[in-house]
Amino acid sequence: MPVWREGMKVLVIGAGMYVTGRDGTGPGTVLSSLAQTSKALPIEEVTVVATSPANAATVDAAAARINATIGSDLKVRYRAIARTVDDEIAALCSDARYDCAIVSVPDHLHFAYARAILRQAVHCLVVKPLTPTLAEARELERIRAENGLYGVVEFHKRWDATNLWVRRELESRTLGKLLYFTVEYSQRITIPWTTFRSWSSRTNIFQYLGVHYVDLIWFLTRCVPIRAMAVGTEGTLRRHGIDTWDSVHATVIWQNPADKADRFVSQISVNWIDPACSSAMSDQKFSVIGTRGRIQCDQKNRGLEVVHEDLGIQQINPYFSDYLPDVDGQLAFRGYGHESIDQFVRDVFDVVSRRVDAAELRGNRPTMREALVSTAVVDAVNQSLAENSSWKDMRDPV
Repeated sequence: MPVWREGMKVLVIGAGMYVTGRDGTGPGTVLSSLAQTSKALPIEEVTVVATSPANAATVDAAAARINATIGSDLKVRYRAIARTVDDEIAALCSDARYDCAIVSVPDHLHFAYARAILRQAVHCLVVKPLTPTLAEARELERIRAENGLYGVVEFHKRWDATNLWVRRELESRTLGKLLYFTVEYSQRITIPWTTFRSWSSRTNIFQYLGVHYVDLIWFLTRCVPIRAMAVGTEGTLRRHGIDTWDSVHATVIWQNPADKADRFVSQISVNWIDPACSSAMSDQKFSVIGTRGRIQCDQKNRGLEVVHEDLGIQQINPYFSDYLPDVDGQLAFRGYGHESIDQFVRDVFDVVSRRVDAAELRGNRPTMREALVSTAVVDAVNQSLAENSSWKDMRDPV
């Protein structure tokens, strides 16, 4: 396990949209967050690795842009690695002792890279989903526990103030007995068609995106999923050579572990074929219905709309992650997307400096163990889709 030094060293695996904001796809949440956190914590260096040497220019440009925007001085270097995951990660960790790693690669690669990192005794954050299968997730959790490491999943919706308000209301039983959740969540077709073209056929919209709301329901209610089934629709993407579902519609039955007769249902409908001209990258809303009332939450319309002669109508969500002025008028990277990554780095700082034990954070963070719940649902939904929408039971995911 890393021994505390003067400055932290962070390994980032992946150089895509979420890391760098490449091709104008966003601010680059991972690097922007690390740069902002480096103004408060001693981050000595960030090493970004991916398989293409061409990513070097993208990473360098992103680091320069971010440092200039928020006045940080984060040192970022890029290193191209081969696809022999275990050997490459072992070599990286023999060259430098990393305090933590952030894995931001396509879904089907999460397991291999996270396992390699954990085997090197490095604390680890994985973007959602943890893995496509429950067996893989359990294996990661086993390795993490054996090495006494801190491992979490980047479920940033747990930091959204709107969701925290809903959690408080549900904990106080304001709605009475829960009856059902409905979720509608979609993204522009440019995501599978352009941004993730090289790997969108290796995943589906429920696994990649719907998992956010599976974890959110678990976080809000602390009820566990016991059965699931799903139906997919197809046509648009497959006509354009992308072999995956246009939309997935999943029904999940949840149970209160303290009262097995206390159950509710969630219906989650997700797609990634919204028109490229839609007013936001993500259209998302959910409802919670109980015996005494309901909560409806529109998470696309945050009350900020821009109409522009070149850009059309845009719904802006300034609360996720963006460069906003701080109290002194200087731009800072802020939002619940940043808070999720910032909390991970701060937690690692405390664990490595022995201010807290990793076990003490369990239950209060989206740990790998917590993510067994959402992974169980993803696995069950994928099985249901492959088996003519049959019902799948889930037993003791945690």
